Amino acid sequence: MFHLNPMKRETLVNIIDGVLSLVVLALSVEMFKAWTNQTDDLLQVSTTFFLSLSAYRFIRAFMNRKKSKVDLIRDIIAGCLMLAGMLLLIFSGDELRIMPTVGTLFFLAILTDRIVSVIKNHTVPNILFNVAVVAALLALGHSVIIIVIVCIINALKEIMSIAYSQMKMDIFWKVVRKTNATEILFGMLLLIIAFSLVLPILEEDIPNFTSALWYSFAIITTIGFGDVAAVSVLGRVLSAILGICGLVVVSIVMSIVVNFYNETKNLKD
Repeated sequence: MFHLNPMKRETLVNIIDGVLSLVVLALSVEMFKAWTNQTDDLLQVSTTFFLSLSAYRFIRAFMNRKKSKVDLIRDIIAGCLMLAGMLLLIFSGDELRIMPTVGTLFFLAILTDRIVSVIKNHTVPNILFNVAVVAALLALGHSVIIIVIVCIINALKEIMSIAYSQMKMDIFWKVVRKTNATEILFGMLLLIIAFSLVLPILEEDIPNFTSALWYSFAIITTIGFGDVAAVSVLGRVLSAILGICGLVVVSIVMSIVVNFYNETKNLKD
């Protein structure tokens, strides 16, 4: 792609893919709002949404044209299906009536994705996962809201995979096990749960266990959102213990894990 070396090409592909995923995510949110509130610009939002999906697929097909023929065919088929959905919306003049047909086209695009996923990775867990996804979509139907929710989930998944693309998770988990960080973090988790069970008894502003978990998370990660604060003496003592635990455990464990991770990654490379 543009005669770049592999590293620069991968970086460029990730940047383009990330920007496209953000655009799809933003338009999916607008689509969700438009169909939930039945706004006047429903047709315009819908056509823009499907145009962005088709453009996203065609651009991905162009970027990956030399990498995988299976992915290339998948993206072209999905792009054509999305483009057909957009054209149906434009020329029908009645987005409410034509939307079930557009939903069927979208389902076919997802089905193509799932088939390609099984072809590329035909392990039992992956096959079961893809069968479950298709079965769930068949059971839920091809409504607009389901389409939009699927797009939002896919966009978020794509963005997260790009955000963590340079992290080698197999090395990371190996380092976590090797440094006994698992036991330390598990101990911290037990502390959070234990304090979260006690805090609702002590604090009026922390009425239940889930609120206490949120508060404990904010304290132990030193984020401190400030939406809830302990006022009782014992509540403040528990909060101080959590804060100190967070400072000590998180900083020490993360520094050890990062150092081991870098060393292991360099050795593997």
